[in-house]
Amino acid sequence: FMHHYINKISLLIVFAGLINYTFAISLEETFTKKIPAENISSVHVHNQNGFIDVESWTENQIEITAYKKVRAGSREKAEKLMEYLEIEINQSGDNLKIVTIHPQKNKDNDGGFISWLFSLGDHGGASVDYVIKVPQKMDLDLNSTNGGLSVKNCEGLIDLKTTNGKIVAENIKGSTNCKTTNGSIKVYLDKMYPKEDMAFKSTNGSIKVYLPSDINADVEAETTNGSISCDLPIKSEHRKSRRQFYGEINDGGALIYLKTTNGSIRINEI
Repeated sequence: FMHHYINKISLLIVFAGLINYTFAISLEETFTKKIPAENISSVHVHNQNGFIDVESWTENQIEITAYKKVRAGSREKAEKLMEYLEIEINQSGDNLKIVTIHPQKNKDNDGGFISWLFSLGDHGGASVDYVIKVPQKMDLDLNSTNGGLSVKNCEGLIDLKTTNGKIVAENIKGSTNCKTTNGSIKVYLDKMYPKEDMAFKSTNGSIKVYLPSDINADVEAETTNGSISCDLPIKSEHRKSRRQFYGEINDGGALIYLKTTNGSIRINEI
């Protein structure tokens, strides 16, 4: 029995060594592109494995910088993986769409290595991090699977979604909607569009929203495991429990909805 047990341990150690060797080679490549922004009113980014960072600047163009990273067991395989990791940019009307194209498992000429590599974990060997600069007034739709989202000094309709990662939005004017599964949400809203509802949702993570003191909005907040607090003046407050709350800030207005399962909710004055 002991001999059989030792053999099992040996096999596990060898397999762990093989996995470690699988990702022994790392390659990085930077992709940069500038696009005139005269006829663009919205930017859509769809990423998988990597963060998205968007910030405004004074130039009337959009600068996209993508940091591509791959890992594989040999340089040849890493170079092949990098070749298949693509950044696709398309403009349709006034919409600019940026999409990360990950290597597909069914590539005809991959010699089977990509399929084998991904059998250890889906897209485990490839990631892209984006740093994007846009004019201040620009609608944004950012979507990632494994990575955080960050937006700074932007104005417009801003939609932020990720699965595993935190969301941070600072110095925002307009309407912001945020959703993440595993991660916190922190939003600093300088100005709110009066007729645009906003929602902030997380499953495992806290939510903190900072609002101007003169904002007029309805607020609804609920959490399962956590507490709720609001520093702004509330009228017509309805609190079913310390975990469920509804009220009006100043004169009321568009709805701000906040919901998390595991985490606290804080509504603070900016």
